[in-house]
Amino acid sequence: MSRYELGIVDIRSIIKLLDDVYNYDFKNHALTFFKRRVENFIKTQNLKDTEGFIQKIEKDRSFFEVFLKDICVETTEMFRDPSLWRLLKEDILPKNIVNNPNYKIWIPEVSSGEELFSLVIVLKKLRLLDKVQIIASSISDINLERIKAGIFDPKKIEVNDANFSRVFTDNSLSDYYTLKEDGAYWDISLIENVKLIKQNIIFDDYPKGIKMIIFRNQMIYCNQILQERYLKIMHYSLVPSGHLLIGNNEKIDYWNSDKDFVLISDTESIYKKKLS
Repeated sequence: MSRYELGIVDIRSIIKLLDDVYNYDFKNHALTFFKRRVENFIKTQNLKDTEGFIQKIEKDRSFFEVFLKDICVETTEMFRDPSLWRLLKEDILPKNIVNNPNYKIWIPEVSSGEELFSLVIVLKKLRLLDKVQIIASSISDINLERIKAGIFDPKKIEVNDANFSRVFTDNSLSDYYTLKEDGAYWDISLIENVKLIKQNIIFDDYPKGIKMIIFRNQMIYCNQILQERYLKIMHYSLVPSGHLLIGNNEKIDYWNSDKDFVLISDTESIYKKKLS
């Protein structure tokens, strides 16, 4: 099938439908990104046009859930940007957790689970996993169920193993996953104490008292309005001096943001919430 091209009227109709029927507001997601994801979804689902997409998604909740899974931005690999994970392992996590009770970490969009499992492996190796409460959320029930089952794409094993070896030298990532005939699976005992929750798309039900937020490579898919909303919510969610990790190509730059956050690592895009 040739690639289906959506027009601006099509996009507006789809965004209105998703908001009216399911209360999911995509209007502040980057238009090019949203358009590309919907076009790809229409193609992979063998739909003929926008009208066919609208008719099916309006009447079929399970079809809408599949769409939500596909619209999420997947984390591409384990330990993406290994230098960040080395910094977390060697400095930030042990320094802040050891003498800090009730340490809470929030991953606002857990997508395909690579960052969550990267984090719990680091904490496990530091012997700090039982000292941390992790909250991982997603707009997609399907993604949450896949993570609960430990399912991941075996095609990513080579790059995952290579990244792990750049963070750790004493063992192998294969200690934490199993290959079976039907796929690849993480050791789900690693996430037995992780709180996995459904999150609405504008994060207005955010957790409180958080000491670290990992929200990497997500804001580039939002417009300025939604970026600022997310950052404000994360500011409210964090305790003073709490850490916010964003993508290397992202930055906090909104009006008065210097009163909310201070940059502590330019190379790794790590910020702290200001004390006041």
